[in-house]
Amino acid sequence: MKLENFIFNILESKVKSFLVYFIAFILFALSIATFPTEIIKAKMLPSKDSNTFSIYVDLKDGSSKLQTKEVTRCISSNLQKNELVTNVSVFIGEGQPLDFAAMVKQSALKDKQSQAEIMVNIKKVENRDITSYNLISNLRENIQRTCSLYDANIKFIELPAGPPVLASIVAEIYGGNTFQSRRDFSQKIASILKEQATLVDIDIMADKDYIKYQLELDNNKIIKSGINLEQIKNILYLAYEGMEISVVNEEKAENQIPIFLRLDDSRLLESSTKQSLESKLQTLKVVNKQGLMISLASFITIKEVINEPTLTSKNLNMMINVIAETNKDSQIYPLLDARNQILNDLKEDYIITKTNMLNLLFKDKITDEEFDLVFDGELKVTIDTFIDLGGAFIIALVLIFFLMVMYYKSFALSAGIVLASFISIVGVIFAHVLMDIITEDTFYLTATSLIGFIGLIGINSRNSTLIIDFSKQLVVEKELSINHAIAQATSTRSKPIILTVLTMVFASSLLATDAVFGGLGIALIGGTLISYIVSMFFVPVIIKNQLYKIV
Repeated sequence: MKLENFIFNILESKVKSFLVYFIAFILFALSIATFPTEIIKAKMLPSKDSNTFSIYVDLKDGSSKLQTKEVTRCISSNLQKNELVTNVSVFIGEGQPLDFAAMVKQSALKDKQSQAEIMVNIKKVENRDITSYNLISNLRENIQRTCSLYDANIKFIELPAGPPVLASIVAEIYGGNTFQSRRDFSQKIASILKEQATLVDIDIMADKDYIKYQLELDNNKIIKSGINLEQIKNILYLAYEGMEISVVNEEKAENQIPIFLRLDDSRLLESSTKQSLESKLQTLKVVNKQGLMISLASFITIKEVINEPTLTSKNLNMMINVIAETNKDSQIYPLLDARNQILNDLKEDYIITKTNMLNLLFKDKITDEEFDLVFDGELKVTIDTFIDLGGAFIIALVLIFFLMVMYYKSFALSAGIVLASFISIVGVIFAHVLMDIITEDTFYLTATSLIGFIGLIGINSRNSTLIIDFSKQLVVEKELSINHAIAQATSTRSKPIILTVLTMVFASSLLATDAVFGGLGIALIGGTLISYIVSMFFVPVIIKNQLYKIV
């Protein structure tokens, strides 16, 4: 009876009814304000707590395997000092066996001496007090500071919580008249990304120019000296690359054992200079038909050439990727800051046109070269997902509105039901804010949270329908006044509604601590709790002027 009298007093008083509207509006405005103020942040999915991660090592093109090994040895030594690391596997000149993350991160394409991949296994979740992504964040700064020898680029690769992508943020650079101009523009974008506090592991996926030495054989000299041309080529290949020259058959071996022949470490150059290569070739000699020993250097001319870059294309358009990862942040926020800085820093040299949402078109004011900047990666997946789920949420509201119109034959009453359902967003947002306060890591509004939004529409609409139908029944059968009928119906239905709410809360609490579905659990808990308050106070006020039309 107390609840019934309380609701009746609100319905009878215009001031109290207005106060209900005002409180609902203020709470809704505050919940929406959490997005631009970044009190609550949006992200596709939170980071995944895994028992393994990888480290990609990329030195400058032309670096030796010894230099790559020196960098990986430094990284391995630092990793092994951490008590949470159980074992480390190093792959030089190749990627590790393909895993979920490496399918699209180009691990399988590693084939240069300047590349390596390190697979790191850590203790299982139950045996450590820190998540894998927080551990990686702690390790990254020290390792990149102490082990970035020879300008090595060291990237930490986590197992993705959602769809695998090349990186969290991928800036695709198209256009430019040459590869060099496209690469120069990419470096400008990368330098701006590096200035963002929460962006790490930034890399330009384009070859840098470096000098390599090309050996040209003097065929006339070789023929006049009485040496076979193939003999020279084989000696060079055998000395530096090596080859299988025979096999050994062992009784207990399953397969033939190859005999691999190559010079020992004496083949290695003292330095990466033309003089060092010439002196090394002087030590290699061959015997001609007359039995004379002749140095290979007398047949070879060494030429310095610039290495041809590897060209990358997408949809038959030449492009360069600039990639970046986020450190304890969503992708969208540092990207928006970087985008604003790009617009400010490059406006003096380029005419900038906004093309599609975040994407930009640049036209050089001097050369008239055009560069197209297209953002991709997990950022693109996040934006697409939120647009799709947001559209689904709006479509669900529209469908429920027309369903209620067909049922009640009243646009105003149907709009009230939909509005009451929309107000439940307040509970979802504030539940996320509360979880962000009490949890150690940032608690994001995720894609699963939006799924909770959509699910709540049906729950809230059902609560409103119960109150409206029972109020209508009391008016018709017991001839109660509109306000008395609404107050009594709301009071009577409060118990079954609260039981439904508690059931939903207890069931959803099992999801609340899950890394992926935590957003869904919190959305359902906060949304159903606020839906009870909305059903008890907001719905009675919003329907009191419309109920008489359908009675």
